[in-house]
Amino acid sequence: MNLQLLKPKKALNKAYLKIKPIRSEIEAFKENLTALLDNSNEVESEEFHKNLVADFLKRTYYDPNYFMLIKGLTRNTDIVLH
Repeated sequence: MNLQLLKPKKALNKAYLKIKPIRSEIEAFKENLTALLDNSNEVESEEFHKNLVADFLKRTYYDPNYFMLIKGLTRNTDIVLH
């Protein structure tokens, strides 16, 4: 398999290149990603990390306009967004 390194400008759909990033959203992403990485622990379970990822997604993209629920899923189901 031959992997080719692409710059974001080449890898992204052209429609996304027209969207101007908002500085406050970039800063919130960086802050939330740092918190996610700081709280991760390689000796913890997948369930523990699943909750960290869910919190990251909520804080970064969905709160306060959207919410995430577990709908008819068992405790061991991976994260599902409806």
